[in-house]
Amino acid sequence: MRDRLLEALLFFLERPSVTGEEKGLCDDLEERAVKLPGWRVERTGNNLIVSRREPNVSRERVVFAGHLDTVPEPSGGLPVRVEGDRVYGRGSSDMKAGDAVMLALLEDFDWETSWAEPTFVFYEREEGPYTENGLEVVFEECPWVVDAELAFILEPTVNALEVGCVGTAQVEVTFEGRPSHSARPWQGENALTAAGRFLDTLREREVEEVMVEGLPFYEVLVPTMAQGGRAKNVVPDEFWINVNHRFPPGRGMDHVKSVFDRLLEEAGGKQARYEVADFAPSGSVDLDHPLLRAFISSGGLEVRPKQAWTDVARFAERGVAAANFGPGLPAQAHQQNEYTEVSLLSESYERLSTFLQGSKS
Repeated sequence: MRDRLLEALLFFLERPSVTGEEKGLCDDLEERAVKLPGWRVERTGNNLIVSRREPNVSRERVVFAGHLDTVPEPSGGLPVRVEGDRVYGRGSSDMKAGDAVMLALLEDFDWETSWAEPTFVFYEREEGPYTENGLEVVFEECPWVVDAELAFILEPTVNALEVGCVGTAQVEVTFEGRPSHSARPWQGENALTAAGRFLDTLREREVEEVMVEGLPFYEVLVPTMAQGGRAKNVVPDEFWINVNHRFPPGRGMDHVKSVFDRLLEEAGGKQARYEVADFAPSGSVDLDHPLLRAFISSGGLEVRPKQAWTDVARFAERGVAAANFGPGLPAQAHQQNEYTEVSLLSESYERLSTFLQGSKS
């Protein structure tokens, strides 16, 4: 199985698939999947949905989902190579290691002996803008996919079970002033200095810990970009700040707006406005779901909160319990010399196959 997993991983790594350029990989994966007896392959865009031709409707449906795309390679490239247990290549950890485990489950696992009815979803554009994510196309074109009891997103977790996820909002705050010559600043209103109290509030704001089903999530507000000013000798009449707001499960758009209403009021920002330019909802923590409880009860599994955003939130929005569980190394995601370890793929495959063949109680 180690050799099979390595072959599957190299299949994905040897086909570059930067966001927006997934077609070649999707073509080859489709060609490989359609040759498997007993499986049905559906394609929409560069998204593949693979399910059994004769599903057992008495079984509980479990979805395995993994994105095909990666961030760009570093300058000079990142050659695919194997060095002992390590496999280097763009996307090796995020998340072609998870895709390889999915492919091995699809091709090698004996689904006739399982209690689960599987659906595999390989999708495009996860690393891009929220609204362009291929899962949205899948849900629209194949709505039966979310008629499921549980979804595993095989994002890198080093084979820990990461439940829930924080939501994220990109909030653009603009302070307005009035221009004047910098030699006579009293004739204008400086938008940059008007933002001082707001920025100071963000600097002094403490991280808020929020417990959800016994797990700690953290609400944070981080200014990430700023720009303003017309010239070096002109009082700036506009100053723009982007703030990335991460919020825990159970909070949403209304909460984001209330936070920024309060922040601007406290900062005296009478000439300030904000716009939520991008928003992705938080994902629920589903530790009480019987299938997740059964997976956890298999023993030796670390359970922790997801202090980041992932596509578990898309499934949660549609009423499907979902969690992150994958063999990649989170610390290697997007790194200059990204790698994963084949032993982690073997561990992931073994744990999932044991769960899928075992008792659910």
